Amino acid sequence: MSHGILDAMTNGGRGVGFLIPFDNKRFFFPCRNILVSPIGIQEFFSSWGIKVIFSEIKHVTFPCFLILAVRFLVIKIKHRI
Repeated sequence: MSHGILDAMTNGGRGVGFLIPFDNKRFFFPCRNILVSPIGIQEFFSSWGIKVIFSEIKHVTFPCFLILAVRFLVIKIKHRI
């Protein structure tokens, strides 16, 4: 499920078919900050591929770690009380 959600946040492609096979409409989210990854090994290890990696770190990895850190701190504080 997360793959489809993250794909709907990219700036390329035809959108995500969340409702297929019931409806062929494709969707994007209003917030489309994640750069679309180039296809192919050579293209992925190019300057565009590096930009994509940093975009994913900025918009996916960093927020996930931030959420996990806050969750960890909340659990730790609850156990102290």
